[in-house]
Amino acid sequence: MYNVAQKKCSSQECATDGALFEPKSDCTEKNTEIYRELIQLDWEVANQEEFFDKMAKKLEDLGYVKDTFADAIKTREANFPTALPVEPYPVAIPHADPQHIIRPFIACTRLKQPIKWCEMANNDEEHDVKFIFMLGFLGGHDDPSGANEHVELLQILVTNFQDPEIMDKLVNAKTEDEYMEAVLSMKGL
Repeated sequence: MYNVAQKKCSSQECATDGALFEPKSDCTEKNTEIYRELIQLDWEVANQEEFFDKMAKKLEDLGYVKDTFADAIKTREANFPTALPVEPYPVAIPHADPQHIIRPFIACTRLKQPIKWCEMANNDEEHDVKFIFMLGFLGGHDDPSGANEHVELLQILVTNFQDPEIMDKLVNAKTEDEYMEAVLSMKGL
């Protein structure tokens, strides 16, 4: 089970470490970093490149990524696209290699209007993507523990993206707080 704040756990309590919300009550060493400051609602961007530039600047300004992140994520996305053709809505899950990450994060964005995004493992197929979950992992594919957490989190997200009830909450959220609440309601997080 993933928790939603970076935690320092003890047998008596769990405390958040910089998160802007209360953690779930269970206390484990595993975590995902979902912070209120990384929720974007109804962002207006013309295309994927503008989204990456805007998001990379925000992440760099907040200390989550290095200045190499913007170019790295664009290059990785060009080589390994990340749109998932899930129903009811396609979702993109872009991520860059760990050497570009300072602090792990999940940046959750709902765009005002969908933009074209190439399908994972199929550059020839494009989807209209309105939901983007940008992932920043410190562990990589060559780090056995990091790779397992990476794959586990991706599986949790994909399962939830196919749940119409969860996706309706993301569609209907009126504020960043409601959107974050919808994300935190995902099973397994």
